[in-house]
Amino acid sequence: MSFFNKHPRFGNGVRLVFLLSGEHPILPQAEVCAAVRAERCSYEILERFDQVMVLETNADPRVLGPRLGMCREISLHLCTAEVGEVLEAVGSTDLLDLVPHGKTLAVRVRRIKRYSAGVDRFGLSRDIADLVLSQVDFKVDLEDPETVVSVVLTDGMCVVGLRLFEVGGKELEARKPKFRKAFHPSTLQPKLARCMINLARAPRGGTLLDPFCGVGGILIEAGLMGIKPVGVDIDPAMVEKARTNLESYGIKNFKLSVGDARRLSKGKFDAVVTDPPYGRQASTGRADLESLYEEVLPSIASVLRRGGRVCITSPAEIDIKDFAEGAGFIEAERYEQRVHRALTRRIYVLRR
Repeated sequence: MSFFNKHPRFGNGVRLVFLLSGEHPILPQAEVCAAVRAERCSYEILERFDQVMVLETNADPRVLGPRLGMCREISLHLCTAEVGEVLEAVGSTDLLDLVPHGKTLAVRVRRIKRYSAGVDRFGLSRDIADLVLSQVDFKVDLEDPETVVSVVLTDGMCVVGLRLFEVGGKELEARKPKFRKAFHPSTLQPKLARCMINLARAPRGGTLLDPFCGVGGILIEAGLMGIKPVGVDIDPAMVEKARTNLESYGIKNFKLSVGDARRLSKGKFDAVVTDPPYGRQASTGRADLESLYEEVLPSIASVLRRGGRVCITSPAEIDIKDFAEGAGFIEAERYEQRVHRALTRRIYVLRR
């Protein structure tokens, strides 16, 4: 896009708008911040709204975008204003300098939930397009525009940006468990698997271990993110299904083995991300669930590099904090997510 041509480097920091998915009130924001850190970049949160966050960061959105699971798009932040003042606010930004002459353009107005219900989205998009048209020569193209002005109505405010990157929602949808060559009902959805990988700050080019890999849902996302996936499972059939799935997505640089997560082989990994078996469709190899966490966390600690992070799930009725501290971990973050009526999942981020 034109913005990338004018600003090929992000070293000095820019303001970016993240349009987030709405399946959890906190996780999408936490994922974005963790992904920035995983890329060894810095950030400052400037604004936070329902499903929208504005960061000042030196991270490149072309790198961040392909990492994220719970984000819809990334835009260059132009302004945030009350709806009645948005045209004046847009006119005072440098949008007109950023929109290239002679190119195609569209203005997209999204409404989060029922915020600003009285605002005519199409009328607002037309008014902003007319404002740009009055000073820039461009053609409107609502199907496949070269430039998109993204406007989000949320929390009574209007957040305006120039779209830089659309996150691959269709690709994530196509990788849902039911579409994979080898299926198991307890595997994580791609969005959550990606989110957990980012929460663990797994670096591109680094190594990630899943000691309860099952059919490889977490490993698939890690491999597609440029992280070497290593999987262990106590069930040989699961290991072979994981191999089938990884190969079906063209992932070649991976390692799988049959083994017990409570007795992991020697090695050092940059991150560990795992969803131990605790649901209705899962098997713990006849181990008592609390004992499983108590035994597996020291095993994980023994193979995680110093300063590395673990992102691990548990049912909400089991608090693994004491087990984690006993294994030498510090609890950095925790979140809860309702799975269904009988199960609420807890997601921990542990630092070694």
